[in-house]
Amino acid sequence: MNCTNANQMNIAGFLQSKGFRPHKVAGNSFWYCSPLRAEKTPSFKVDRVKNLWYDFGTATGGRLLDLVCKIYNVDLSGALLILSGQRILKPVLSFSDKQTPASFSEPKLEIVRTQPLQNYGLIQYLSQRRINHRAASLHCKEAYYKTYAEGKEFFSVAFENDRHGWELRSKYFKGSTSPKDITTITGKDSTRVNVYEGFMDFLSALSYYNITRPACDSIVLNGVGFVAKFIALAPRYSNIDLYLDNDIAGQEACRRIQILRPDAVNHSPELYPDHKDFNEFLLSQPR
Repeated sequence: MNCTNANQMNIAGFLQSKGFRPHKVAGNSFWYCSPLRAEKTPSFKVDRVKNLWYDFGTATGGRLLDLVCKIYNVDLSGALLILSGQRILKPVLSFSDKQTPASFSEPKLEIVRTQPLQNYGLIQYLSQRRINHRAASLHCKEAYYKTYAEGKEFFSVAFENDRHGWELRSKYFKGSTSPKDITTITGKDSTRVNVYEGFMDFLSALSYYNITRPACDSIVLNGVGFVAKFIALAPRYSNIDLYLDNDIAGQEACRRIQILRPDAVNHSPELYPDHKDFNEFLLSQPR
């Protein structure tokens, strides 16, 4: 199965196969209690014609693969494995107030130790994503962690947030530890701020401009669900530059910021209009 095949699978049917049924139907929209978090009022919408989803509670959305990645806390290859052989049912319009299937529980991670970035496999992974090694070494660690479910020890690139939780990335894994939060990197000019969706975008920007430290403040949201936290910080900055993803969730996050700050500049449609994010844009550049 490839990405195109996977994203052609019916999102509403996938949700039904996992025990989720819509609370209401309005036109082409199915409304659910979000499978990504606990809630009582449905705020998770599936457009059954476009086959897209959007979670208004976290300001995230996309196609089926995006949803599977978030539900199971896996990368793209992991999501494809999950969907391979999956029997997707046609959605049935029966409504229920209880939607808490255990299969959506997120695996809990425990950081065993962190150290400077030196693992050859992780360095190769970053190199494949065209990330400058010096920039990565300054802003990231090498983390060893285990899951409560398996008890095995794994390693990944680790990026710390403001509450000392970690974003974890490797060739085979994408996840995070609690508590989740934004990451603030202070620059010499604290009147300006660059805003990124994920730390790979932040590192991609440093690599693209061939620098190791940002000249002004940088804030990594670590997920567009934290856009409200940035909005609360926005008044302290005279200039705001946005480098979020060119997808539904990223553009909705930009819109929310620009409601408060119409002067905030959204660079993604100009700098990488044909790419989803900064790293994909970086990978497209000639060496």
